Amino acid sequence: MKVSVILSSYNHEKYIAASIESVLNQTFGDFELLIFDDGSQDNSQEIIRSFDDKRIKLFLYEKNRGSYFALQEPLKSARGKYLALHHSDDIWAPDKLERQVKFLEENPEYGACLSQAEFIDESGAPYDLPENHPYKNIFKQENRSREEWLNYLFWRQNCFCNPSALIENDAANWLWDACLFQLPDYFMWVNFCKRKNLYVLPENLVKFRIRRAAKNSVSSLSLEKSVRTSNETAFTARAFFSLTQDAAEFLRVFPEAEKFLIGGEIVPEFAFARLCLQHNLPAHKNFGLEILYDLLHNQQKAPLLKKLYGYDEKSFFRDTGNYDVFGLKFQTPFLNSRLYINFGGDFSEDDAYGQEIFIKPDGNFLARFDLPLKNPVTMLRFDPDVQGAFAINLAQILINGEPVENFTSNALEVVDGWHYFLSADPSFTISQEISAPNLILEISGRVEKNCWAHFENLYREKNVALDLKIAELQNLRDEYEKIFDRKIFKAMKKIFGSNQK
Repeated sequence: MKVSVILSSYNHEKYIAASIESVLNQTFGDFELLIFDDGSQDNSQEIIRSFDDKRIKLFLYEKNRGSYFALQEPLKSARGKYLALHHSDDIWAPDKLERQVKFLEENPEYGACLSQAEFIDESGAPYDLPENHPYKNIFKQENRSREEWLNYLFWRQNCFCNPSALIENDAANWLWDACLFQLPDYFMWVNFCKRKNLYVLPENLVKFRIRRAAKNSVSSLSLEKSVRTSNETAFTARAFFSLTQDAAEFLRVFPEAEKFLIGGEIVPEFAFARLCLQHNLPAHKNFGLEILYDLLHNQQKAPLLKKLYGYDEKSFFRDTGNYDVFGLKFQTPFLNSRLYINFGGDFSEDDAYGQEIFIKPDGNFLARFDLPLKNPVTMLRFDPDVQGAFAINLAQILINGEPVENFTSNALEVVDGWHYFLSADPSFTISQEISAPNLILEISGRVEKNCWAHFENLYREKNVALDLKIAELQNLRDEYEKIFDRKIFKAMKKIFGSNQK
């Protein structure tokens, strides 16, 4: 037997027949078709049973087991030299197996052959994905060495069309993780590329279905799947760590890590950790910090980190403060403040100092600037945030320990000590001369960032007051017009006599 085709099915009664037919109609005939249905609740199993072909072997389950567990029986039963993966909502080109078997037979240095794909919609019509769709160009890949594929998979994640794969039937090639739902194929290909080369035929041998409204499709987009993918990425990032056990292999996969080769020595784990910290995904950054944490607790590796890279616990403190892997910057309220110092001319960006000020849950904050002064200061300007739709009540301003009483702000209004800002450049100005060599400015108070209701009420009140003023002016105008008309009437009566109207 040359090929064992494993077709997975679950609630695809609209598509399963076309999927099966696309296998049975292959121009290459030396295959068996192992169909497993993971407890479909529609008519999928009845449709599957309707096919009468001696090449078909069925694994139909009453209850849903999950893809990994449902796959185990057909995988153990597969007798072919090669395994072909197929999904019950996708369709193969008639010559898919023929072309791929031919390639692998003629190129034994490759352990798998895949292809590119054409996208189709629910009706089977070609589907031109929008430019911002994550699958738009994902399968259009130039071929690479296995080391280059690993590098690509690390920085970009999965790019292979799984239902296009034809792979050598070797248990070591089929490393799925039962705990992964969104990324089992990604995990598999990372581990595959550690051992074998693969090749992507530059043609569309699969029609890959993307359904806009499907809820049970791994390919469809949803918030739940996005969250799960993010979490699973944290686990799959660990699949690359074993590459650090061989320095030469590690550098072939990650040539960008050569900068960590110092005097012929390298700590691959440290280099990999730094690459993880450069990654755009938080999961990789967090894994990088975990690696560094473990290295600093390793009695053999920690001294080497210090020797080669000058990296120690203090360095780690900086990293744990700089890499916001949990996105606290976007969850925790801050004031993005700036302090401008005037040395006698105008305020300048050259003499501005930025600081992110943490706002406590109760709204209290403390800003502290400790700066050397190159010249005597005439004026300070504190910009509490980059834009203003908020209110600040300043409890205290200290300059070198002395309280400051006189300051002004460009707030829209000040009520009971609260400065209400509605400005692109909110600021407090302190006119005070400072001749000390250092400036220690401390500003404490409370902030309220959700002030739109206040501004709405303020403008509503102003509009009502304006309406009243307009009405008052209108009444005054009417009175003046009446007085003017009476004076004109009296004048005309005097000139023309009492009979004139």
